[in-house]
Parts: sequence; C-alpha cells; structure tokens
Amino acid sequence: MFWLLKTRDLIKTNTFIKFCLIGVVNGIVGFSIILSLIYLLNINYIISSFLGYVGGIITSFILNKYVNFKSEGRIKIEFLIFIGSFVVAYSVNVIVLYSMVELLHQSKLVGLIVASITYTILFYLSSKFFVFIKHHQPIIA
Repeated sequence: MFWLLKTRDLIKTNTFIKFCLIGVVNGIVGFSIILSLIYLLNINYIISSFLGYVGGIITSFILNKYVNFKSEGRIKIEFLIFIGSFVVAYSVNVIVLYSMVELLHQSKLVGLIVASITYTILFYLSSKFFVFIKHHQPIIA
C-alpha cells in the first residue's frame, strides 16, 4: 500500500510523468476522433486523420496548460508556441526515425522507439521551458 501512495505522490508532483499520461489521453482522443469520423460519418481518412490530430493537440494543450503546468499565461501566445514546439519536436522525430532506419540500418521498431523517446523528451522540455513558463514577457515593450 505504501508504494501505491508513493506512486500517486510522484504522479501528482512530476510534470514529466503527467506529460506522458496526458499524451496517452491525447492519443485516445485523437484516435477516437479519427475512427469515429471514418467509420461513423464516412469522412475521408486523410481529413479524419487531420481532424483527429487537431483534437489531440487541443486536448494536450488544455490538459498541460491547466492540469500539468498550471499556467496562467496568455492562451493565444502559449497555444502558438505549443504548436511551434509540436512542429519542431515532430520534425526531429521524423529525422531521427529516418536516420535510425535508413542511415544506421536499425529495425523500424528500434527507430520508432528511439524517435518516440526523442520526441517526448523534446516536446516536454519545450513545453516546460518555452510554452508554459510563469510569465510571457512581450518581446517589444
């Protein structure tokens, strides 16, 4: 029982663990949107996929802003930086995946694992230190 309380306390205080758990929620929301649009509403899979990703990113942003990092910053600024951080982290993910598989001749599974870990750490660090910081100071006063 003690380990269960310790685990709960760790999850409550550790923003990286919460970030990862929010990623799971984000994935469930996004995938649910995609499947619902494709199979219930007969919407094109490309459009469905895009809308699923949009839903997942919005879910991730809201949960990270209010639950994980408890940010009081301006939502428009934080959202734009969050999207930029996602684009950078995802781009690095693709570069790492390609490099692992095509240049280093690793299996696709190994490439996916390394790329996913890289993406998660990079997106977490950018969220923590660039997106949800205490106060966003204007560049020009």
